[in-house]
Amino acid sequence: MKKFIFIIILLVNIVIFGNYYIVNYYVQSGDTIYTLSKKFSVSPSIILDWNDIDPYSLKIGQVIKIPQPEGILYEVKQGDTLYDISLRFFTTIDAIKSANNLKNNYIYVGQKLFVPTSKIGLAFNVYDKDFIWPVFGRLTSTYGMREHPIYHKVSFHTGIDLAAPEGTPIFSATKGVVELAGPYGGYGLAVIVRYGKYEIVYGHLSKVCVYKGQTISEGELIGRVGSTGVSTGPHLHFEVRINGNHTNPIVFLPSYNRMYVLKSDNIYVGGE
Repeated sequence: MKKFIFIIILLVNIVIFGNYYIVNYYVQSGDTIYTLSKKFSVSPSIILDWNDIDPYSLKIGQVIKIPQPEGILYEVKQGDTLYDISLRFFTTIDAIKSANNLKNNYIYVGQKLFVPTSKIGLAFNVYDKDFIWPVFGRLTSTYGMREHPIYHKVSFHTGIDLAAPEGTPIFSATKGVVELAGPYGGYGLAVIVRYGKYEIVYGHLSKVCVYKGQTISEGELIGRVGSTGVSTGPHLHFEVRINGNHTNPIVFLPSYNRMYVLKSDNIYVGGE
């Protein structure tokens, strides 16, 4: 019995933080991101978000952080308020306060807030269209002809741009299967999701939280907002292709002024 307990300690140790804890798991032979997600009942996306690892090449003895319960960590930045953060997670101020034992709305730069997956997406607008907004942000560039902000030449913009602070979570606008997860030319770090006849492209990420071949659900975390590739600042480039042809993403999304919807309270909030 003592030997068994000693083996368990070698494989796992736990660090407790308020209302959640982190399991530090030591990779064993045969482990994959998928098998670990099943073992701990945590989405592969959450595991990848918490760890800087190559999902295709886990190494025996490598330490993997796994949050319990499942959730996302957000580091407070200059100018953030709980209201801002609640919008970015499509949740409520009360949900964040409860998850972090906050007695009031005071937060400080560098503070790490835990947002349980069960509380994320309470305000996804799933009522108006088949797609949901992938980030809560400000629409800074629309689909169509424009002057390129870097090259200063008129060219066709194949998607829309949503400005949001670096590190803002990006959620899948649809269900589907990941076709690409990583560098993608001028898009920087990118994710491409196949959903029936659609290919949905998410560009300029600071972190990718999915892997090629992963099956994802609508609203699942796929990465974080960044400014990689050809970019002038933190934002998400979002485009929709049908059978390989670009089309206007706005057609598939709820109206801009109904980006955030808490149906039970009849609250509707548009972009930033």
